[in-house]
Amino acid sequence: QQTERQREQQFMYYWYAARKAREAKEYDRAVMLLLLCEQLNPKDASTQETLGLLSWGSGHNIEGINYITRAFLLDPGEHWRVYTGMVDRLTMEETTQTRERKRNFLLKAVEANPKDAELWETLAMVYIDLEDWNSTLDALDHIEEIQGADARCAKMRYRIYRYLKKDKQAQQALETYLAVNPDDETILELLIDMLNEKGASLKQLRPLYERYLLLDPMNGHILNNYAWALAMKKTDLDYAETLVLRAMKLDDENPNYVDTYAWILHLKGENNMARYYIRKAMQMVNPASDLKDEIMKHYKKIYK
Repeated sequence: QQTERQREQQFMYYWYAARKAREAKEYDRAVMLLLLCEQLNPKDASTQETLGLLSWGSGHNIEGINYITRAFLLDPGEHWRVYTGMVDRLTMEETTQTRERKRNFLLKAVEANPKDAELWETLAMVYIDLEDWNSTLDALDHIEEIQGADARCAKMRYRIYRYLKKDKQAQQALETYLAVNPDDETILELLIDMLNEKGASLKQLRPLYERYLLLDPMNGHILNNYAWALAMKKTDLDYAETLVLRAMKLDDENPNYVDTYAWILHLKGENNMARYYIRKAMQMVNPASDLKDEIMKHYKKIYK
């Protein structure tokens, strides 16, 4: 009769021998050694998962599925990744039913291991597929409780709230993250673009543009939009011209930038140059794009 300690020692001997066999690509020997491990400890989830992967890899899919499922049931908190991958491989078509099944076993996994941020993120993606927005937001809260403010969580919150037409919460999601990580250019650009789209005042936008350009002075999109915001208020037109010229140096074939420059020149009373650049913008713009209509409006006003 073996003692518990002897069984554990024997188990570890076979386990490491199996790992060495796998590294040497001696898979049949590895399976034999792992089966000995299973006899010594049938409740070891890692043994079940490894047997499953080896069985799956050798074409014994049903046997592999059974082993991997047993590993998940023994320890869902640690063995959900391989199980999730197996379910994804076996799912011929994503349906509400398959997503709900995945959600249910991930909930079981997260109950066993509530501090696994990757697990919460996987669950959040399933909630998104199910369009369960409240549960998605709850999962994002759990991720940030574990690892602190997270840019991906902020973006996901922002997109969910925009989709739900809750712009105040969308803005708050970005501002909350930026309060902790003020130098995140991607999140700051999202905030600027959203405020621009919602018609925010220049007073509100200007410090954000200036803050962004300290972080990245070579973003043509931001340079152009800042110049346009100044032009719309007919203020600081020399500075607006400087900004848009910087954008044009980065991309001199961008009709949006050239259009902005033409309009600023028009506002400054330099109509000969304005007409030259608005013609260039008209030549550059894709005839099928919405931008063409905007440029045409400026063209007519400049040539009025």
